[in-house]
Amino acid sequence: MSDEPTREREVYLYNLTPMTGKDAQKDRRAVHFTIEMNRSTRNANLLAFPVALIALGVAIVVVRLLPLLPVWTAVIPAAAAYAVVLFVTLAHQRRGLKLTQWRAFADRKRARTGVFIQCGSVIDPLSSRPLKIVRSGTPNDSDPQWDTDLILDEVTA
Repeated sequence: MSDEPTREREVYLYNLTPMTGKDAQKDRRAVHFTIEMNRSTRNANLLAFPVALIALGVAIVVVRLLPLLPVWTAVIPAAAAYAVVLFVTLAHQRRGLKLTQWRAFADRKRARTGVFIQCGSVIDPLSSRPLKIVRSGTPNDSDPQWDTDLILDEVTA
């Protein structure tokens, strides 16, 4: 036997969800239409462009009927429609879950039907068990008592 003190092996935990989870590709940037942007920005622009064209067509008809307005003023409602669509699809709420505006509108409408929505999906609150989430290194008194030797043996084996 050696006189060296036995050293305990440190266990490291990594959160791989940002790299492999549902939103892993959301911040990935690519070149679309000769401009570098992420997928959500591209989709918002593809949605906003036809809406702006429809608004431009309606505005041109209205401007042609009004004799004192120049034709270029039809661009203003089209630009406003483009900006509104971009805002609704790309802007996030400042509080709560920081959902996008359109998701918050959809959840607010769905919430009136008597369902419980968490992170955009409908869940049954009676089928889950509440847990207290704490920072690592802080004892969690509400956590069930686990056999830590078994867990460490599984990790080191």
